[in-house]
Amino acid sequence: MRRRDSSRPARRRDRRNQRGLTAIELMVTLAILAILVGLAAPSMSRFIVQWRLSNAVNALTGSLRIARTEAIARARPVVVCQLKATTAVACETGASADELAGGWIVFVDNDRDASSVYSELKGDELLLRQDALPGLSHIKLGNPGRFVFLPNGLMRSGANGITFDASGFDKTNIPSWARKVLCISKHGRVRHLTDTNDCSSGGDE
Repeated sequence: MRRRDSSRPARRRDRRNQRGLTAIELMVTLAILAILVGLAAPSMSRFIVQWRLSNAVNALTGSLRIARTEAIARARPVVVCQLKATTAVACETGASADELAGGWIVFVDNDRDASSVYSELKGDELLLRQDALPGLSHIKLGNPGRFVFLPNGLMRSGANGITFDASGFDKTNIPSWARKVLCISKHGRVRHLTDTNDCSSGGDE
């Protein structure tokens, strides 16, 4: 006579005890998830804005330091200028040369022309080209023009302030966390300001 397998009913009972989420439980779970996402979204948006601003500040600061270092090392003027729209390496000129959000270039002014215009035919050497950075509406110069670092490490022009504004905000009412300011002295000293856009005041290094 075959012995009865007592384990089968237990397995059937286990299956009966297993069940999935009910519709109400699923709706409650989704509602809680939606609330958590809603709470986290503003913080994440602010983090992305500040990361993009810091990235732009670091990129321009690095370019300025490269320009100063190369000017001293090569005993030649090195220029940082606004990239002219629709061009590969031309510098913007005049009063329009006050906006770096569209990109900039760094080059050695080997021909030492008075206007500091990049010309490969005259022996100028391109060191760096920076294209437009995402998430920025403005990288505005306080004084239009270009940064020309001389072999002694000084800038040909005076001090300048640069304002970095994140995109997506009204420029007349932009929150302080969506703006950064960079101040550059005639000696090439760079300061990052955190709570003001006045380069005559103190600030963070």
